[in-house]
Amino acid sequence: MEITAIVVLVLVILVPSVARLVDSLAYWTRAQGRAKLIRAQGGQAREELEGGRERG
Repeated sequence: MEITAIVVLVLVILVPSVARLVDSLAYWTRAQGRAKLIRAQGGQAREELEGGRERG
């Protein structure tokens, strides 16, 4: 019973940290995907986001 309590306590302590790590990795992966799309479109997406302003 004591071992079960220790295992549960360790899991309760570690789960929030692991969840934050997974969220961080997901954010990083999405950011890389967006950057790859922008590079593939030759900057077209950036111009659309800026409202079509000409670069000078």
